[in-house]
Amino acid sequence: MTEKKKDNLTKVMDYLKHEDPFSKGVAFCPGCGLELLLRFIPQVMGNDIVITGTPSCSAPVLLGQNNQSWHTLSYFGTLMTGAAANATGLARYYRKAGIKNTVVCFNGDGTAADIGFGNLSGAAERNEPFIYICYDNEGYMNTGIQKSGTTPFGATTTTTPFGSASKGKNLRRMNLALKMAMHKIPYAATATLSDLDDLAKKLLKAKEAKKRGFAFLHVFAPCTTGWGFAPENTIEVCRRAVKTNYFPLWEAENGKIRMTKTVKKPKPVSTYTELIKKFAHLSQEDLQILQDDVDYEYCMLGGLSLLEGECRLPASLED
Repeated sequence: MTEKKKDNLTKVMDYLKHEDPFSKGVAFCPGCGLELLLRFIPQVMGNDIVITGTPSCSAPVLLGQNNQSWHTLSYFGTLMTGAAANATGLARYYRKAGIKNTVVCFNGDGTAADIGFGNLSGAAERNEPFIYICYDNEGYMNTGIQKSGTTPFGATTTTTPFGSASKGKNLRRMNLALKMAMHKIPYAATATLSDLDDLAKKLLKAKEAKKRGFAFLHVFAPCTTGWGFAPENTIEVCRRAVKTNYFPLWEAENGKIRMTKTVKKPKPVSTYTELIKKFAHLSQEDLQILQDDVDYEYCMLGGLSLLEGECRLPASLED
C-alpha cells in the first residue's frame, strides 16, 4: 500500500468514532455497497439516529427477519408514497418531546425520485429538521430491476430491455440532487463509496445542517445484481463514475453549489460503462449520447458553482 493510500485510510478511520450497530452477517447481495453505506453512517454520525425507510433493498436488513433484528438502531418502516411525511412526523414528535436525536429517512431512488418525490419536495420546502439519504442504484432493484427516473440513457432494465423492439432506456436520467439543491435547503450533497473521506465530511455537515432544517444526501450506490458487474468491482465502479464525471461530487448550502472534488482530466464515460453489463449493448453513437449528457450536466454544475463567488445570498439566509 502506498503512503498516500495509508494516509487516506487513516483519515477515514478517524471519522469512525462510534460502534458498528449491525451484526457481522446481513442479507445483502455479495458486493452490495449498501452494507458498507449502512455500517458507515452510524459509525460516523452516532448511534442515536432513528432510521425510517420503505420497501427496498435495504428493508430486509433494517426490518430484520421474523422476530430477530440485524442491528441495534431504532427503525420505523413506512410506505413509499409517504416516506418523507413519516420522517416529518417522527422529527416533530421528538422535538416536541424534547428528545435529542437525528431522524434519517433512508430510501432508494424509486422512492426518492419517483413514488415519494412529492412529499420529499414538500418536506424540503417546509425545511423539516431531518436528513434524507437517497442511495441511488438507478432503478427498482428490489422488485425486478425496473427503470426509474434516475436510470441513465441506454441502460437495459426489465422495463427497458435491449432487443428487437427496444435498445434500452431512450430517455435521459433526472438530476435528483440538483432538484433538491434548488429547494435552497440548508444542505444538499452528492457522495459515493469510493470517496469515504468526502462522504464522512458530508454526513457530519448534514447532521450539523439538520439544526437549521432539511438536509439531503444523494449517494451513488451501484447494484452488482441489477447492473451486471463483478462483486469485487463495486468500489471501482464508484471510482470510475467520479473520474469520468458521470457522478460528480459537490455540495450546496442554501442552494449555493460548490464542487468538493474536481477531476482535472476526466476519462471518457466508456471507461465507466465497460465494467457494467447493462451498458454492454451500447453502440458508439449511443455512448456519445451518454457522454454528451454527462458533459452537459457537468458544465451546468460548473457554471452554477462559479456563481458562488459572484452572487450573495440574502442576509436572512447567511449563517
